[in-house]
Amino acid sequence: MNVGANSNSVQDLILIILAVVIIIIAVWCIYAFIRAIFLFIFSQWKEDKIKKAWNSIRYMIMGIFLSVFLLFMFPLIFKRVGLDNHEEYTAKNIFNQAWTIINKTFQLKDIVRESQKKNQYDGNLYYEDNFSERYVEDYSL
Repeated sequence: MNVGANSNSVQDLILIILAVVIIIIAVWCIYAFIRAIFLFIFSQWKEDKIKKAWNSIRYMIMGIFLSVFLLFMFPLIFKRVGLDNHEEYTAKNIFNQAWTIINKTFQLKDIVRESQKKNQYDGNLYYEDNFSERYVEDYSL
C-alpha cells in the first residue's frame, strides 16, 4: 500500500483526524466535569439531580478511557490493516499534532491583533495630524 509521494500528506491527514478526535474527547470530558460540578452545587440534595451529576462524571471517565484506548489501539489497528508507516501513529505523535492544532487555533487572536496594529500604524488615520495646532487656542499673554 505504497502511496508514493503523497504518503506524507496522507499520514498528516490521518494524524490530524486522530488529533481532532482526541481534542473533541478532551473537550467533552471537560464539559462533563464542569456540568457535574454545577449539578452537584445546584442539586439541593434531590436524588434525580445527584444521579445526573454522577452520570456526568461516569461519562467523563468513559471518555478518558476511550481516548487512552484509542491512542494505544490506533497503531495496532493500522498495522493489521497493512498501512505503511503505522509506527508513526503513536500517542506522542497524535498529542504533538493535537498541540499544534490547539496552538494554531489560539494564534488566530494574534493574527487579529497584528492586523489591528498594522492598520493603526500603516492604515488610514481617522484624525488629522495637526489637530492640536488647529483647535488649541493660544492663551498666552
